[in-house]
Amino acid sequence: MKRRVVTGKRILILCEGVTEEVYAKSLRTHFLTREMQRVVTVEVVRHKKNDPLNLLLEAKERLAQAKREKQPFSTVWIFLDHDNSPHLDVVFREIQKYGYSVAFSAISIEFWFLLHFENSGKAFSNSSECIKHLNKYWPNYHKTKLNHFKELGGYLDIAIKRAEALEKRSAGVPLEKVQPITTVHHLVAFFKKLN
Repeated sequence: MKRRVVTGKRILILCEGVTEEVYAKSLRTHFLTREMQRVVTVEVVRHKKNDPLNLLLEAKERLAQAKREKQPFSTVWIFLDHDNSPHLDVVFREIQKYGYSVAFSAISIEFWFLLHFENSGKAFSNSSECIKHLNKYWPNYHKTKLNHFKELGGYLDIAIKRAEALEKRSAGVPLEKVQPITTVHHLVAFFKKLN
């Protein structure tokens, strides 16, 4: 059977924080074969200013520059978490307006990691609270010094099912208003489909 090869894809993943950047890079490494890496360019970039509004501005600038260089992006992902950021309603309206894809977690990406261990419906008030709870299952967790995907890969399918159930439960409610929620599983599914 011949393998389907995608040519000329250029993907941008703009990450709000270091943990998101590390996770996105590990997804790229895990899911894209060498053959795919020759035909699919995945640029994972962490934004210097840690806020969603500036992340959107950077996305627009990078898209405009790519268009000027005649190397447009076929897909743009915004990878962020809630972290009690103001103006999330504006950010999500813009994401929808421009047709970007979103990998989002409320309250933090650690909630996505927690779903690998438990079927949590707890609405954490901040990232530190979520990390403290995650440490019960993963005592050596560190935001940046681990390959999170490699560590959690064996629990991926159950985490996806749990994330889908949470998403289904909150259908019709704006994403920024739901707590807890994560859509990081959509980014994982995107990488699986690329290969």
